[in-house]
This record gives sequence, structure tokens and C-alpha cells, in this order.
Amino acid sequence: WCRAELLLAYAFMTTGRNVLVVPAGFAGSSGHGMDGYEIVLANPRETVDTLTNPNDRPVIASLTGVAERSTAFSCWRVCVKHSTESVFMSCSYNVCCCCQWCGLYALLNSRNVQPGTATMKKWVPRQQAMER
Repeated sequence: WCRAELLLAYAFMTTGRNVLVVPAGFAGSSGHGMDGYEIVLANPRETVDTLTNPNDRPVIASLTGVAERSTAFSCWRVCVKHSTESVFMSCSYNVCCCCQWCGLYALLNSRNVQPGTATMKKWVPRQQAMER
């Protein structure tokens, strides 16, 4: 389930490339900052042999398929979102930059969900990062 959850977060959350991990027993800010590390999004279908409940197999396969077909952060949608989020951004992207920056920015921020190749960054409190 954890792999499916990360895949869905990557596919549908605005901050899906960066995930905050709240460790067990977390009581508050330690004041030491955060550390991030890159992970490759594993394919949830490959771990179906280790499920505690075999009836979860079709649900995980269905959710994985939904995430893989997602176009929530396609290049076109990212371009439209950023160029219409405010009057300033609309003028900046479409008038001042002649939409060249808009296209490059959209391309750099678009996401294609591919389990096994797509990466995300996990952020943990610095103290916890030393213990992992």
C-alpha cells in the first residue's frame, strides 16, 4: 500500500515530487532543519506477493493504472496553470517572455508517472535522517 500511496501522490499532488515524512513519535520541530533524499518510485504491482491481504491485489493494480494514466501534470496542463494563475504571471509568461519561458518551465515541471523510473524526494527531520 505504501508504494501505491507514493505513486498516487506523485501523480495527483501539486507537491508530489517532494514528500514530507513524519516519523513515528514525532513531537515537534527539532530546529535542525530537513534532509532530503531521492527515491525511485517502485512499481506496486511487483510487490503483490508480499501483501498481507491477497484481496488487495486488484485494488492496488487498479490504483497503479489510474496513476499511470494520469495527465494531471502534463506539459500542457502545467503551462495553462502557470500562465493563468494571476494577471502578473499571465503578462510575464505570455507578453514579456513570448511564451518561450512558459513552454520550458512547463516542460521542466511536467510529470509522467512511470513506476521504476520516476523519482521523488523524501524530506525527513535532520535528526531522523541520521538514524535511517
